[in-house]
Amino acid sequence: MWWKVGGVLILALGLPALALYWAMGPSSQVYGRIVTHGGQEEKLVALTFDDGPNDPWTMRIADVLDQYGVKATFFVVGKNADAHPEVVRALVERGHLVGNHSYRHRKRDAILELRYGELERAETSIARAAGVCPALFRPPNGFHTPWQLHAVSSRQMRTIGWDVQPSDWKRPPSNEIVRRVVDSVRPGSIVLLHDGDDTHQGVDRSATLDALPGIIEALRAKGYRFVRVDELLSVPPYLPTCEGLKEGTT
Repeated sequence: MWWKVGGVLILALGLPALALYWAMGPSSQVYGRIVTHGGQEEKLVALTFDDGPNDPWTMRIADVLDQYGVKATFFVVGKNADAHPEVVRALVERGHLVGNHSYRHRKRDAILELRYGELERAETSIARAAGVCPALFRPPNGFHTPWQLHAVSSRQMRTIGWDVQPSDWKRPPSNEIVRRVVDSVRPGSIVLLHDGDDTHQGVDRSATLDALPGIIEALRAKGYRFVRVDELLSVPPYLPTCEGLKEGTT
């Protein structure tokens, strides 16, 4: 029996194969540490957005965040950064944190690329767009392998997951997104939201946009303060240098 996963055919060999695939999933720590939340001592929460930049929705989301004085973390896809470098630059200038979310947002690259060149390629695109080299990486769909995690740690970067996932990428009603987030957040939570969809442009993210005021107002009413992931975890936001990237990145 064959299963198709991210465009790669994998021979299913019963329970061992299932266990192997599970170990690559978002919640697994089998192959190395993935940070899914911060400390629980304070009522801090980090909003994160994946798959951008996605014109015009990324900046519309940033506008709402700015209206509420909330700084968020945007895990940027390198190919999308090449398409809209001005958006990446604007996010950094507004004080939001930009992280690395691979170059093409494909699971199969994590399986097939033993050196995981997607990491460097995305760093190059982000550095070219905004002059910063992210210190935080989020695997596409949370899907990770030992060699991918090694590539991240060898660059002194950290792999970031989440502990609140309202499945906004499926575009449920905005009030349902609000309910799922507010009901699930705990002190130190990292919330996974989406401003884009893989490497597609112009994908409608109005439900996520419309949910933001409700999320922010409800969590603030509960005493939460919104922070970027680097503040939540007390880690550097960017690498001190872009050394090792391809020429012409900065």
